[in-house]
Amino acid sequence: MNKKNYFQNIAQQLNRKVAPAESEGPSFALLKIMEYWVRFLQADSDYLNIEPIVTLMNFETQTELVYALAKIEEENLRLPAAVASRVNYCGPHGRQFLKKYPNADYHFEVKHCINNIKNLTRDVFSEAEWKKFKNTVIPLFLKFAWNELNKGVAENDATMARIEKLQNLSHLQDDEIEIILYLWLQEYGEMDVSSKKKGPSTGNRSRYMEKDFDLIPIATGLSKQRVSDLLNGESLLAKLGLINEEVDLERDVIFHLNGQSEITRISNVEMAEAPKIPFKTLAKDRPEAETLVYLLKNHDYKKPLNILFYGRAGTGKSELAKALAKEVGLPMYVTKTSDKSERYGNDLTNLSDTILRRRVRAIRFIAINNENAKTIILVDEADQMLNSFEKGALNMLMEDVHTPIIWISNSMDHVEESTCRRFDYSMEFQNFTADKRAVQLQSVLETFHVPHLISKEEVKSIAAEYPVTVGGYTKAVQNAIPAAKQKKVNPVDIIRRTLDAHANLLNISCDNTRDKTTHAPAYTLSGLNIDQNITDILEIATNFNGIWDHLDGSSAAQSLNILLYGAPGTGKTEFVRYLARSLNRNLVIKRASDLLGKYVGETEANIKAAFSEAEESKAILFFDEADSFLSDRNNAERNFEVQQVNELLTQMENFNGIFIAATNFNGRLDNASRRRFAIKVKFDYLTREGIENVWDSFFPKLSCPEHVKRMTNLAPGDFGAVYNQLRYMPAQKLTADRIAKALEREIDAKEGVENKRRMGF
Repeated sequence: MNKKNYFQNIAQQLNRKVAPAESEGPSFALLKIMEYWVRFLQADSDYLNIEPIVTLMNFETQTELVYALAKIEEENLRLPAAVASRVNYCGPHGRQFLKKYPNADYHFEVKHCINNIKNLTRDVFSEAEWKKFKNTVIPLFLKFAWNELNKGVAENDATMARIEKLQNLSHLQDDEIEIILYLWLQEYGEMDVSSKKKGPSTGNRSRYMEKDFDLIPIATGLSKQRVSDLLNGESLLAKLGLINEEVDLERDVIFHLNGQSEITRISNVEMAEAPKIPFKTLAKDRPEAETLVYLLKNHDYKKPLNILFYGRAGTGKSELAKALAKEVGLPMYVTKTSDKSERYGNDLTNLSDTILRRRVRAIRFIAINNENAKTIILVDEADQMLNSFEKGALNMLMEDVHTPIIWISNSMDHVEESTCRRFDYSMEFQNFTADKRAVQLQSVLETFHVPHLISKEEVKSIAAEYPVTVGGYTKAVQNAIPAAKQKKVNPVDIIRRTLDAHANLLNISCDNTRDKTTHAPAYTLSGLNIDQNITDILEIATNFNGIWDHLDGSSAAQSLNILLYGAPGTGKTEFVRYLARSLNRNLVIKRASDLLGKYVGETEANIKAAFSEAEESKAILFFDEADSFLSDRNNAERNFEVQQVNELLTQMENFNGIFIAATNFNGRLDNASRRRFAIKVKFDYLTREGIENVWDSFFPKLSCPEHVKRMTNLAPGDFGAVYNQLRYMPAQKLTADRIAKALEREIDAKEGVENKRRMGF
């Protein structure tokens, strides 16, 4: 933008003399409307509607009409009043016109006469007058229309080009195009066709007036049966979503024909990206993937083939689909999810339904345009289609399209059973184990030709800590490569920072590896106040650990279920971390926030997925805050509370591995669930001896004061909180008395603990 002389430049542009453009003749739309009127008037002269017919005429024809009607009015002046016409065709301007025509300038008079004629309505005519009027107007219009139609439009007419694009992309026959053109143009004001029963329009036409389907065969020249076939729900126009249930054109089609958008917006299709991970890597632990290779390679394209990938988000469904296409050597087209920012003006009422119909249209476009070429259709993010789209239309789509379709959905909660039966093959996807994520991360490194950017140990550690998708690893590696080349920043740090931000944005729980690490500077079992022999518990867990390695999916369920209960901070979670380190097992920690869902059935699905994740990776599964989903069913107020307890009990019975649950409220637990735990361990506040042992583990350089040893309601967690408060304090200021006062404040802050009972005597 040039700010200097801004408006002066605009003034020069506006003042510039522009040569008048050469006449391009009538537009395609107006010629098509003239064609329709010729057909209507040839079928029955009573279809005549004065305003649009006169509007379509050029000035020369309008002049002829004014002359003819003005002469009729002139003749009426010489007739007796009883037999003279009572219709005021042109009014006083008609007489002025006849005085000037043809030697003087009569444009002004013609304009006013035409306006008067346009406003004539059927009720001002007698039958004889109406007949005479029609016999005057219709021949003039037909002569004009035939001349205009004979001229045609330019060979490079833009509207004709858009129609051709639509026809070629959709593989439509000429008859189908004729129907589309009529549905497009029938909303134009010049297409206000009067019903023979109603007479000419009074000018109060509604844009969305109910269609008179009897007009379509007349306008298009097609038989009534052919029109019916082309407009029913089984027609190609309906299946492609070019017309809706109300037999209106979809707005995308109207926008295209109007030149407001390209036909590519209708198709909404793109080629699938290349996979980032090879098929062999993804299929290593999925033998069913080889079955899909066989199905796709041997597919009979005279039949449908619907494949479903479903399960938790970020588990590699899309990646496997793309790798599968590459493995069988077939191109894959993806139906893009529509941009929800498209608002079709200000009408948001049917936006969701419009988006769904657009995706259906895209699927059919791919199939039609690849009838003679083998390909695959990928319908990613199909949750809304499968769960919300009208069942009959969805099932028809799955049966009609013979190009293989891979449907990807995170949720199948509301999919109709009849739709589920139409899937030829389905695969459920659950969270990847740390080992599988490590393979994915290494594959991403190799894809970018930097296999040694980070060490094997770092790959395993990052994969265990960050349960993200391949896309997350890809972003992290891409960010780290420039840093590694410049040797300014450690690529591991860049990868971790990127993944921290990615996981935080997507609310992904991370850090299973760090969860195994104690929060204390040194950890000791000897200080814990529990009601069991700690050595016996460790020996039982160690013996089960030896059996665990030999269990697989075909083994009868064998589990070791342990319940830890007691006041907060008494060492339950630290004990679980210690046990995981002792057995050299990964630890999968799930808190209430990880498992409790917002929707019915979501909590049960999360519980099932957690057990599956732990069993597949042979990791210890730890449910913290277990009372949140193991509450006594007798006190349940809602059905879903019972269902989530039932789901947890079912998973415990069928689990191969170590499952540990911790709760601060043992009394709230369901009795049946409590019986499922082979070992139940109570954790209590520290004894005098325990306080001294825990003090020595946190503050080994300072002796534990006697009055601290006598404190009650003191837990290992209190030491951890105080340690975090004082860990960075200068050594000369860190005294036993300062630590003791901090411990007293921790006890005071506990809910339900009397301050006066800090000391025990």
